[in-house]
Amino acid sequence: MATRLLLEGSHLAALLAHVASESAPTRRSCAPSACAAAGSRGSSSGSTTKLTVDVPDKPAAAPRRPRRPAPVGLDALVDAADEADDATGLAGAADAPQVSTGSEAFADVLAQVRALAADTGGLPVAAHPGVRSEVVLPPRPPEPSADELVRRLAGLGVPSSLLAHRPVTLSAWAAALPPAPVPVRDPGRVLVVAGPPGVVDTTATLIADRLDLPADAVVLAGTLVARAGTGRGRPARHRPADVAAAEAWRAGAGKAPHSWVVALAVADGAEEREAARDLLRALAPDQAWATVDARTRTADVRAWLAEVGPFDALAARGLFDTAEPGAVLDLGTPVAWFDGIPATPTAWASALDRALDGASGW
Repeated sequence: MATRLLLEGSHLAALLAHVASESAPTRRSCAPSACAAAGSRGSSSGSTTKLTVDVPDKPAAAPRRPRRPAPVGLDALVDAADEADDATGLAGAADAPQVSTGSEAFADVLAQVRALAADTGGLPVAAHPGVRSEVVLPPRPPEPSADELVRRLAGLGVPSSLLAHRPVTLSAWAAALPPAPVPVRDPGRVLVVAGPPGVVDTTATLIADRLDLPADAVVLAGTLVARAGTGRGRPARHRPADVAAAEAWRAGAGKAPHSWVVALAVADGAEEREAARDLLRALAPDQAWATVDARTRTADVRAWLAEVGPFDALAARGLFDTAEPGAVLDLGTPVAWFDGIPATPTAWASALDRALDGASGW
């Protein structure tokens, strides 16, 4: 619809300017074909000019479509997509890419989505008409085998007595290990760590640091041969080198406000091992640990422990540098530390996992 206006004036140009000024504010327009001069005899004769103008009416606003609720669920989304495929007559619809939810490619994608949702414990999705149900899933890794794990752990030197329960995982195996003693830390208590010169000092210092003991809580002990050239720069107030000195020191150690860690150096040779054993007894420790090398033959380590000990626990080193890290568990003495860390079940599981090259499933 359009509104027809009849304008009259003496000059056609003035009438056209009036039409332009009146139509601009309301955003109405007058096409050149819709404007016609009814008559013009010229302004010089005093005649009038009539102009007929057809002004289009403002188009009525399109009715607002009611907002549909958002589709819920996978099938509702598919139905909405189907309805969008069927819609025609929309502006720009001819230029839009045509994507059909009934195509075979879409059916394959939808089937894979359904399979993933079911495999991960998602909400159940109802079957959609026309969707193929064949889904090829990747094969699941084989379940861990107790026989295989036992065989692999035995190859790492773990004694058969610690594999009798046939563990399926490393964590299950480590959880069944006998609990290792923790260092004593009550005031006046004495922990003696015996081992090769130099190495034993490092181990004793690490234990004292973990117990947050003062520097003078570490006592260096051992024969003159074992202590030759060791312990430089360390406190020399207490250095028991024989049985009498060891007994005298032990008599006053119980009065200290902290616990003690004694590093007992043991030199090579049968006589030195015998002297170290006498010193160990004179020190009368509340706990006695031995520093052993996991790379040494188990039979040789067992013989050394029998000559110098007995011991309550072991502090092993070189566990990560041997092909049989589990062999130290066959020495008959609990492993309390290895390579400077407490031998917790988590530490054991991690160490053997590394030895197994992180084999999956265990």
